Amino acid sequence: MTEQEIPYDAIVRAEIAIEILNQARAIVTARVYELEATDPDAAEALRSRRRDLIALQQSITVADRESVESVIALWGPRVKDDARFWAEF
Repeated sequence: MTEQEIPYDAIVRAEIAIEILNQARAIVTARVYELEATDPDAAEALRSRRRDLIALQQSITVADRESVESVIALWGPRVKDDARFWAEF
């Protein structure tokens, strides 16, 4: 039985999507640390949203190119612009 060949481009694009979500998680984590002392409820709400990002990140597979491209298109611009990130998050 032979393994299905996965194009190198698909692997790279999946890694890009994962890295974009890592950046999104870092932005949220930074805000959680800012809010912990002053607004614990808001910090906990952000932790929950961060867990959603982790679940999304863990669902990324090389075989699902449509989802990979969707993550790149949606989250890529968000992580480049802090104001946009929080407006759309």
